[in-house]
Amino acid sequence: MKEFIDKINEGYDFANKFLHYGMDIRPKVTWVDSQTGQFIAEWLVTSDFIDQNHCIDEGVLGTVTDNTTAMLIGSILCDRGKSVSTSISVQAVAPIKPNTVVEIVCAIASKTSKQPHATATFRDKQIPQKIYGRGAHTKFFKAGLSESQPRL
Repeated sequence: MKEFIDKINEGYDFANKFLHYGMDIRPKVTWVDSQTGQFIAEWLVTSDFIDQNHCIDEGVLGTVTDNTTAMLIGSILCDRGKSVSTSISVQAVAPIKPNTVVEIVCAIASKTSKQPHATATFRDKQIPQKIYGRGAHTKFFKAGLSESQPRL
């Protein structure tokens, strides 16, 4: 399992250069279960990522949702070839204080679909019942697509 987590985190390091306005976001995977299609990543939310409403900026949420769920889908379903995103949606749901450690809980809803769907829940590490944001991402696998995600 440690090797699998290390591979995902290496992919994050590569993908970080494509993140929201070049911000250094770098969530790190701390737990993974490839059988159920789930993982948890930790992320330090600094004031750089908080909007005027004191919530995680939804552009940042979109970028992090895209990258975390794409890493999960790509890692679990890597034998399917290349994919493209067909839908990404996010919602900031509660204010957050700067320097809060957030757990991003990602799960694949359907591993057998031609369009796997994954969710990301952004929750407080210390108080897991406290949710700061939610995201959803659907991908489509098809031969002949150009490479857009780091291969793990």
